[in-house]
Amino acid sequence: MKEKDLQDKLTAIISPEISMMGFELIDLDFSGGILRLTIDKPGGITLDDCVSVNRRVSLLLDALDPIEGSYRLEVSSPGLNRKLKTPRDFEHFVGRMVKIQTREGSYRGKIKGLAEDNVLLEIEGTEVSLPMKDIVKANLDFDF
Repeated sequence: MKEKDLQDKLTAIISPEISMMGFELIDLDFSGGILRLTIDKPGGITLDDCVSVNRRVSLLLDALDPIEGSYRLEVSSPGLNRKLKTPRDFEHFVGRMVKIQTREGSYRGKIKGLAEDNVLLEIEGTEVSLPMKDIVKANLDFDF
């Protein structure tokens, strides 16, 4: 099974279970024998949350056995510099600082919202529109 197909299958299996526990599956990555899950919930994630999800998902995967061979399961929070991938992510974090890498360059500014398929940023008082399709990487950013 192709890596992308396996990740899609694992997401379909794991996401509903995590949702029932009151969490959101932010990211799933399976590579090098490691299955990494990134979860979130309003108010943030605790270590106990990660442990609970790890135990529940381990039991689920043991019962269904969708992964050939051995693997290691890791569960974590998105952290302070959380990745933004979907339009929903950008909408959720309107007003927050973000670093965005596109094919043409890097941008750092405040998320103003979405306009069709574009992310609107305020950079030093100027509004910039970046097409979602051109975004290679985006992370929340903080001024300390």
